[in-house]
Formats: sequence, C-alpha cells, structure tokens
Amino acid sequence: MKKPSLKDSLTRKPEAATPAPPPPVPQAARPERLTDLRINTTLRLEPEKLERLKIIAARKRVRVNDLLLEGVDHVLALYSMGTAA
Repeated sequence: MKKPSLKDSLTRKPEAATPAPPPPVPQAARPERLTDLRINTTLRLEPEKLERLKIIAARKRVRVNDLLLEGVDHVLALYSMGTAA
C-alpha cells in the first residue's frame, strides 16, 4: 500500500457526507415541585449549641431540623393559651 501524498489528498473525491446526528430527543419537562406551604427560615446559633444539638440528634437518630421543629411545637403549645396551632 502506498503512502498517501499531498497530491492524492487534494485530488480525492469527497467522501459521502456522514449523516447528521439525529436531533436530541426533547426531555419531558420536570414536574413542578408541590409546595407544602412551609416557609424556609434562617436560624443563627452559637457553634457550641449547634454541636450539642448534633450530638442529641445523633443519639436520637433524627436530624437537627427535627429537634428544632420539636422545640417550636413545644413553645407553641406552651404559649398557645387554648388556641389550635
């Protein structure tokens, strides 16, 4: 087999064009997230308190957020004065 030369490369017939890749399949739109009507807030804690909460949460095998929600429920029950929360 002989080596291709520059002259051979320039005189070659163009090869059949490769077919274009198929257009991408449109992805189904992501369904909108259902909201549960909760509001996100920011809570600022001292590092020592957060560390203690993490230890308690690990012992109870829950998340720190669960402990905080438990505390919110407790305060609301304490100060609800007979009204439903």
